Amino acid sequence: MIDNKTNINSVAESTNNPKNASQTDGDEIVQHMAVEGQLRTHTSNLQGFVNRKLATGHEEEETTLNHDSDEQDQKKVFHFMRYVLYLLVIAAIVIGIIFAKKYINMNNTPQEHDVETVAEKYETFTVNGCSFNMVSVKGGTFLMGSNTHDGDEDQDELPNQLVTLSDFAIGETEVTQGLWKAVMGSLPIIPEGDNHPMKNVSWDDCIQFINKLNKLTGRHFHLPSEAQWEYAAKGGNKSQNYKYAGSNNIDEVAWYASNSWDKGKDSPDFGNHAVGQLKPNELGLYDMSGNVWEWCQDVFTRYDGKPKTNPVATSDAGAFRINRGGSWDYISDSARSANRRIRTSDFRNFNIGLRLAEN
Repeated sequence: MIDNKTNINSVAESTNNPKNASQTDGDEIVQHMAVEGQLRTHTSNLQGFVNRKLATGHEEEETTLNHDSDEQDQKKVFHFMRYVLYLLVIAAIVIGIIFAKKYINMNNTPQEHDVETVAEKYETFTVNGCSFNMVSVKGGTFLMGSNTHDGDEDQDELPNQLVTLSDFAIGETEVTQGLWKAVMGSLPIIPEGDNHPMKNVSWDDCIQFINKLNKLTGRHFHLPSEAQWEYAAKGGNKSQNYKYAGSNNIDEVAWYASNSWDKGKDSPDFGNHAVGQLKPNELGLYDMSGNVWEWCQDVFTRYDGKPKTNPVATSDAGAFRINRGGSWDYISDSARSANRRIRTSDFRNFNIGLRLAEN
């Protein structure tokens, strides 16, 4: 810095001493030049400082702008992903609802009854979407046991006995897999189709099924008594005394070994068949001969030849129970309406099912 007091004194001395005036003027010029140089230097430094600050400010602002831009981009990506996730969730819910409705409709919509009903009087029931018919049977008196023209009778089919029955109803077909599933909620077997006969069920299983069915319907279904089964198979009061249920020609009315089992596993006819595909008997009942054996209510007793009214042989669980009708893997002799077979109540097999009755 230049001392102002010194400068004033120098000027005064120069005025009072003319001899030194020119030297003094030269010194002042040098000093002024030095001051100007210092001012320019300070100005330049100040300008540089300002420029640096401005540059730093621009960089910080640009960094801030870039940071804000990145945050905005991240937010946009986040919102987009959340939107996509919402769409996926909504799509999953919609698809779930569609499949749920389809499943509900599949299980609750009444199945088409593709059996041609020819019975004169019957009642239709629908349980959890599955329909079945119970055919009314007018009571009467018949000769129970082998007919005189059978030729294949077994000892347990003799002696014949007169049996009188009251009116009752019996299933138009065997209980189907669809009906079993509708009542029980599931199948204990690999299904072949809703309209195929239920199979591989013991007598005890059948009682559990019927008890649950009765709770659902408020009715009093039961397995047919052996007398009810044979009377219905023979055509009731419309009987033509056929050997099989509805014909003397077994191929018209029954799935049995010759047209099923003997075909071999590669044949589409191997195995049981959908109910109601062959000719019905005189009462409009299907498959009482062949397809699958059918459990009856009774325990096994031998005929005594004495007349009876509404007989049902009962005993403790575990006794031998009656099967009727033959099946798709048995010979024709087993499909005779008078034929009897016995099994324990816990017996199960791929060729045994059931039919309903109601008094």
